[in-house]
Amino acid sequence: MPITKGPLHGIRVLDLTQAHAGPFGTMLLGDLGAEVIKIEPPKGEMMRGGEAKISVSQSYLIGLNRNKKGLVLDLKSETGKQAFYDLVKKSDIVYSNYRAGVPERMGNDFDTLKKYNPGIIRCNISGYGNTGPYIGFPSFDIIACGHSGILSISGEPGHAPLIPGGIALADMVGGIFATMSVLAALIERNKTGKGMPLEVNLLDGLLVMQQVMLQQYLLTGNEPGLQGRRHPIGAGYGIYDTIDGYLTIASLDQEKVMSLIGLGEKLSDPLYKTPTDRIINKDSLDRLFEDTLKKRTTDEWVKLLRDENDIACGPILNFEQILEDPQVAENKIFVEMDLKGEKYKTVGSLFRLSNEDGDLITGTPDAPADLGEHTDLILKTLLNYNDEEISEVHKANEGHVSVDRAASKVTMVYEHAAIPDARHS
Repeated sequence: MPITKGPLHGIRVLDLTQAHAGPFGTMLLGDLGAEVIKIEPPKGEMMRGGEAKISVSQSYLIGLNRNKKGLVLDLKSETGKQAFYDLVKKSDIVYSNYRAGVPERMGNDFDTLKKYNPGIIRCNISGYGNTGPYIGFPSFDIIACGHSGILSISGEPGHAPLIPGGIALADMVGGIFATMSVLAALIERNKTGKGMPLEVNLLDGLLVMQQVMLQQYLLTGNEPGLQGRRHPIGAGYGIYDTIDGYLTIASLDQEKVMSLIGLGEKLSDPLYKTPTDRIINKDSLDRLFEDTLKKRTTDEWVKLLRDENDIACGPILNFEQILEDPQVAENKIFVEMDLKGEKYKTVGSLFRLSNEDGDLITGTPDAPADLGEHTDLILKTLLNYNDEEISEVHKANEGHVSVDRAASKVTMVYEHAAIPDARHS
């Protein structure tokens, strides 16, 4: 049973997104109970890769598109565009991740859509924003990471920069900030009755994520450089080797930690006697931490420091260990879903919303839809289209596909690169 009591129940989202940032953002709205209609071109979005099924090749599709209905519309055809405008009249949000200028040329920008629905909220995620010298350029997660400077602080000194966390950080941040903007716009619309255009870009999102690091640079002019495994100021804060792995530790009480791990006598050393001394001599003190922590296993240190003495520290778990971890199990963040009778496990919603009557969000998430799975249902029940009108929509979709096949070319609206290209289409 789908989510029925989420705080966004009754809110309808027209999802034009593809790839990662946009689908992640609209998935969050679906997790909160919104009705999300994923509108795809006749060939499907760029990450679909065929029929929805449990396969590693479908990781993006099944990982980012739960709780969405599937609708196919050729938005380049007059029939498909009219069906889209009819849906806009009955919807609250239109959400995309296009390159700047694409919404205007496709006729789904805010100024166009407000003619059909003055209360529509139009949200778009782009790579660089709507103005400036780079708005016509393609951008993806790693491009934003480089342009924002976050790669200049990610990695070990003396080595090449690393992808932050090994994840699509810019895309995830873009989706989160865009969805936050949508929620704020819904509150504002409740006051005024009017919709608004929203624009979020990956570059700004990563700059905001570096708020403190950039503030330090703005105050000092000193480049932070690659941050490596340790805190830039204090010793005993970072990632350390142990006999059998690694330990993360954040020793806010350095004197207590030094005493516990066997460095208590160093507290009388003039180099490490006061907090200021320890900051000045951070590098040599960090080496002492490193040499000492290599003498025991990770579990032994966690037991001594965290379990017995309330010091913030912990292991570095791999994915197999995460799935076996008792706290992860208690949080119930992994859920089991059903796709065409086949079970699979996925990361579920992080939202924990409840009132005095119990959980607001109830029900099992819906699995990702096949391409156009709900096209007839949506056109018939939501738009009251008759059989002839529905047939016209299908003909427009089929015409698009045949044209593409004849040209041996797939034309899609591509994440940030925005094919059709923002400069040439």
